[in-house]
Amino acid sequence: MGDLFNVTYGRGVARGLGAEIATRHGRPVVLTQPEPWASLERDFGTEPAAVVMVEGLERAYLDGLVRDLPPGPVVGIGGGSAMDAAKWVHFHGKRPLWNVPSLPSVNACFTHMVAVRDATGVHYSADAIPEMVFVDFDLMREAPAHLLRGGIGDVFTCHTARWDWEYAVARGHTPAWDDHAAAESLRIVARLHEIAPEIRERTDVGIRELMELHRLIGKMCDDYGHARFEEGSEHFFAYCFEFVNGHTIMHGELGSLGVLIMSALQGNRPDYARDIVTRAGVRHTPAELGITWDEIEATLRRLPEFVRAEQHWYSIANDLVVGERELAVVRAALDF
Repeated sequence: MGDLFNVTYGRGVARGLGAEIATRHGRPVVLTQPEPWASLERDFGTEPAAVVMVEGLERAYLDGLVRDLPPGPVVGIGGGSAMDAAKWVHFHGKRPLWNVPSLPSVNACFTHMVAVRDATGVHYSADAIPEMVFVDFDLMREAPAHLLRGGIGDVFTCHTARWDWEYAVARGHTPAWDDHAAAESLRIVARLHEIAPEIRERTDVGIRELMELHRLIGKMCDDYGHARFEEGSEHFFAYCFEFVNGHTIMHGELGSLGVLIMSALQGNRPDYARDIVTRAGVRHTPAELGITWDEIEATLRRLPEFVRAEQHWYSIANDLVVGERELAVVRAALDF
């Protein structure tokens, strides 16, 4: 079993990071996004060797970064895209890596693999281990409140993913069932329910405890060699939504929407799932998210074909028959 990633928590812990890295390893290359870099640039402590606003996670783009960036250590500052791009450059360029997440939006800062996009969809590759992950409470609270609260997404997804895993194993599909991983999924969701009010208020405790759940999930992904306990039909709904509708919304909010929809179709404690997003203050209604019923229905109708074509792990999505009853269940789950 692997170790948990090194992490430093606190207010202002990312200030001066650039100067510290430059003293030991040379001026760093920063892979980031506009808002978090605007917040941290003045206090970074040194002039970076390069600053790149990450444009995506397509393999060709990531390989171009590895090829074209100046030498030096790598710092990822921002959300999941910045984390994953920095991890890719670190792994393929053999450079030391530091990560500074600006949102608890995904567990990318605590996972080894990178969610690479290509013509056939999302694929996981690389094996990244940062020197340190700096979780700066001040930096995280500078983000809009709904983005921080939406950071529950890749923890909340354990609720439906664990159910899908059991459903798949009962029908002869891999990966093999593991009692400990499955029990941990239940414990993680229960802990999320407990700390949800702290997340809603964006307290230091709420941010730290949410990131600790992300950290644990990252370790479990490495230990088991898969993310079956936290990635299931709710993620596949999100991927299909992007494919069918040609746009996306924040990953954590879209994933949370997927949990509400798929837990209702699973018959898997949908009221409990609804209570978690309500207690955490996560935007989850289509009106809040700026999406339409037509987009949701189109996604659901395409979902069975999509998961088979993309060869996603077996889940309830494979056997979903979308008729008026199923649509009514989803409408009720979303208060549509």
